Amino acid sequence: MAPPALEASFTVNVGVAPASFSVEVALSLGAPAGVLVLFGPSGAGKSLTLQALAGLLRPSQGFVRVGGEPLFDQEKRVDVPAEERRIGYVPQHQALFPFLDVAGNAAFGLPRRERDPKSARIKALLAELGIAHLAKARPGDLSGGERQRVALARALAVEPRLLLLDEPFAAVDQDGRASLRDVLRATLQRRQVPAVFVTHDADEAVEIGDTLVRFERGRTTASGTPRALLGRGEPVVVTGHAVGPASATAGEGRGEMGLRDVKVEGPLDVLTQGENAEVRLVLRTRG
Repeated sequence: MAPPALEASFTVNVGVAPASFSVEVALSLGAPAGVLVLFGPSGAGKSLTLQALAGLLRPSQGFVRVGGEPLFDQEKRVDVPAEERRIGYVPQHQALFPFLDVAGNAAFGLPRRERDPKSARIKALLAELGIAHLAKARPGDLSGGERQRVALARALAVEPRLLLLDEPFAAVDQDGRASLRDVLRATLQRRQVPAVFVTHDADEAVEIGDTLVRFERGRTTASGTPRALLGRGEPVVVTGHAVGPASATAGEGRGEMGLRDVKVEGPLDVLTQGENAEVRLVLRTRG
């Protein structure tokens, strides 16, 4: 049986008291590939977790294993340098070099002796991501979605055994996000590369992820499928007795109806907000 694509359990401490912050992480992604989503609010420790996986931060204890190979193990004194881990990293802000064209940026992550923007490897990679026609363009002339594809190309150029993506769609408009999600999933499946994907967008987590780990205040608090943890695909039913007829409100075709003896049935984690908490349900339709 193949080892898990990723196994990690560690603690990272950053800063100095009283402004210090610690992150306690437990992650697992089955073999051979898939997308593990780190989900939670800003400041919960998701980006610090990516940095520790990449080798940019050293945990104070614990381990990181990719494909069964230890990249960090505090007890065994293993700490593989970041440049030797063969992990692709796509930061939230693409960090492209403005003085290099698209091909040059894509090739920059390779070892110096292999860093040829005109190589067959780079040409094929740009074609795979749909940006071959932009090979000579500079980052300043690209859209947000195009820049993100360049950052993805740079991360994939090293043929990584693990890909880390830190809110890669944050600076991309809605139409661009949908296209990028399709490209990313197709590329990961074709290459069989496992990935860790950071987001605080529930819809995005469901659409891109196979496994989800919830982060809260520097801790991983739950793991499972995105739909199970986020309650997506489960109906919310509201029942009650009408208080008078429905009345028209602002907006054509919209109305409002008062209810008494109201009961709401739905995913438990959505409804358990505490006694006397205000509950507001927003029903959305997809076109």
